[in-house]
Amino acid sequence: MWQRFLSWLYQMPYHDGLERRQAALIQMIESAILLASLVLAPLPFFAPIAPVGQIAIVLLILSVAVVAAVSLALLRSGRAQESVVLLSVALVLLQSIMLYGSTLEQGALPMFAFGLPITMAGLVAGRRGLVLVLLVSMAGVSAAVLLERSGAPGAGFASSQEINISSAIISFAVIASLIALFVDRIGLMMRDALATQRVRERELESLSRRLEATVRERTADLEMALGSLEMRAAEQDRLLAENSLQQQAIRELSVPVLPISATTLVMPLVGSLDGERLLVVQDRALEAIERASARRLLLDITGVPLVDSYVAQGLIRTLQAARLLGTEVALVGVRPEVAQSIVGLGLDLSGMRTYADLQSALRYSTEQHA
Repeated sequence: MWQRFLSWLYQMPYHDGLERRQAALIQMIESAILLASLVLAPLPFFAPIAPVGQIAIVLLILSVAVVAAVSLALLRSGRAQESVVLLSVALVLLQSIMLYGSTLEQGALPMFAFGLPITMAGLVAGRRGLVLVLLVSMAGVSAAVLLERSGAPGAGFASSQEINISSAIISFAVIASLIALFVDRIGLMMRDALATQRVRERELESLSRRLEATVRERTADLEMALGSLEMRAAEQDRLLAENSLQQQAIRELSVPVLPISATTLVMPLVGSLDGERLLVVQDRALEAIERASARRLLLDITGVPLVDSYVAQGLIRTLQAARLLGTEVALVGVRPEVAQSIVGLGLDLSGMRTYADLQSALRYSTEQHA
């Protein structure tokens, strides 16, 4: 039975750990106020107070018990701030009435009791709740003082006809104990929260250090990778340069120029001729003619598998460029299919001598110089 009651007592709709601890503290304070109200309710009948005052004080104490019960219900429904504000305002009003009923000469204890609702509101109810409780406190004390000074009826209804030391001590002890308990629990929660915060800060510092170390390691790895990439890029540039030189050498070797006499050069062409190779043929031919001061250039196309209009026009451009340098160009290796292709294309090769093979061209060149 007791375990069920404790389980029910701590089952409240608060998910955050700090909120749950605050709610447990508020529940303990409100339960203590409710219990104290029920216990203290009969005591005024034994105090040296007028009967009307006794009844008024009992009703006030019971009203505090009712408000404490309602505040507990609000707290357990998840409305902690509303619960604290309601109870604090009710206590302030009760103490204001008690101050009016006890007069200022005997109002030390009611004035001291204002510390409980103000403390509760300041620590739990937030800034708005604190401001509200302070305003109600100021208004209640001001109203009590002004009504007493104006001689309003009922003033001093709770005044004791003789000094009751035990009642004053008990009341002070109860109020002071509630304030001390509340402040102690709040202080404990704040210390626990601060300790938790420090632990989290240390964990964050540790994580930060590990993260910095990881970043440094990754940075070093990236720098090494970048250096490796730079080395690879430099090596690739070198290989590309070498490849370019090799391609240039291959192009030059693929279009050789062979001197067969002091005035005659032979340029054997092998393979397909595209636009780039035709330009190389023209450049190599003109360079060789200028260098050797040749009077005759034999273009041997025996190894060219296809002579179309594009290839023929490229050869004609080489012929025209060589003529400008004073050199005669002869086309060697004209096979029957090549001849048919040239005729079919309608190309004019009347300005260029043609030979079936290199031997015929060389024989004609020898006869010319004999």
